[in-house]
Amino acid sequence: MDSQKASAAVMTLPMNQWLSTQRADDHLVAWSESRQWRQREFRRDVLSLITKLQALPSLRWAVCLEDNYAFAVTLLALLYSSKTPVLPGHFRQAVLAEQRDEFDALITDLPLMLDCPTLSFSCETDDSFSSLPEWPQHASLILFTSGSTGKPQKITKPVACLERESQWLATLWGEDLESAYFAATVAPHHMYGLTFAFMLPLSLGLPFYTKSIEYHEQLQALACAHPLVLTSSPAFLTRLDPSLETATLRQIFSAGGPLTRDAAVLAKATCGSVPVEIYGTTETGVIAHRLPDVPWTLFDDIHFSHRADGTLSLLSPLIPQTEGIILSDEVEILPDQRQFHLLGRKDRLVKIAEQRVSLNEIEQRLCGLALVSEACTLTLEKQGRVCVAAVLVLTAAGEEQRRELGHNPFIGTLRQTLRTWLSPVSIPRYWRIVPAIPLNQQGKRAAAELQEMFL
Repeated sequence: MDSQKASAAVMTLPMNQWLSTQRADDHLVAWSESRQWRQREFRRDVLSLITKLQALPSLRWAVCLEDNYAFAVTLLALLYSSKTPVLPGHFRQAVLAEQRDEFDALITDLPLMLDCPTLSFSCETDDSFSSLPEWPQHASLILFTSGSTGKPQKITKPVACLERESQWLATLWGEDLESAYFAATVAPHHMYGLTFAFMLPLSLGLPFYTKSIEYHEQLQALACAHPLVLTSSPAFLTRLDPSLETATLRQIFSAGGPLTRDAAVLAKATCGSVPVEIYGTTETGVIAHRLPDVPWTLFDDIHFSHRADGTLSLLSPLIPQTEGIILSDEVEILPDQRQFHLLGRKDRLVKIAEQRVSLNEIEQRLCGLALVSEACTLTLEKQGRVCVAAVLVLTAAGEEQRRELGHNPFIGTLRQTLRTWLSPVSIPRYWRIVPAIPLNQQGKRAAAELQEMFL
């Protein structure tokens, strides 16, 4: 199929019409192995939760829900209640405790215990509301960046921007997605999952799977039963099992990192579909798309602008800054100004003791040692001071030397070696040795889990 073709006739419904009578009562909204949720239940469950939320004074609600149907109900109920959904991007209690100033209350289906009002999600029927409240005029929600260079940054995202993204995606791929079912390996608590695994199916009126896909066998079973669209990441696609029988997917979207040619070939062989790669950020929303081995193409209404100081900014109707945003990736723009190549991330620069410190350089120096297989650096704030921390995966030689010397002398050796290239403030103060660098569902480094290692 031609994933690049336009199908402008395919329209999406804005969020305030998802529960309207434009969709029949028996319209399928979501499904799992054991049951299905129809439009009548969706509307009832949202109304019931609105009843509970409007009886509570808290305005900013952290949403920590593993079930995707619960997430959909909660997001709509919060917005209809004129409250602000806060999507922390993780469910780790210790890190949530550190973010307590970002939310007033918590709604969850997990055993989280925080010092704030907590509502356990349930779909108990309450008939207090027979009609929906008025949709707020400037509905928005809050997400957080990955925080790869330190504390995650809060991003306020207007619902209108999310709706515009959905229409862009429907224009490109709407006809290909007709009558499809949606499943995802990524969670809707991050920008990519929110756009592709939540907004897109509900805007198009297509059913979504209520759980996250973790294994190829799960994916195969669903694809054998339904015409399936998969929202995934390179981390999952590289783990597909070529020994399993091919179960053709209607479409695959991939984002969160570069998709290798081998992973694209594997996806085609095992799932019968070539992944469409998506490039974007939490701040900007979607930016561009491509098929493997071709340049990136900007979405309509997005373009690059050369600033007077020589830097390159991205202009998009999805971002509030009229001057645009400077990307954290280096790009090579092609002559048509609509296509480009990604050349890799710019240095992650942080300021410590008035000195500019490159976290990328520290990682590169560590990975250049025969003792280190993989390295991840981040910043911590301890007793009011910012410092560098390192998480390492050792080589066999590194593990052997660590056993011989002991942990502290081994770390001392690494620190001494780094002094050859790095300033004193650049040398990590805190260290952790792990079997593997933790990744989140988006296939990116799990910033919250990394931070939690040093609590």
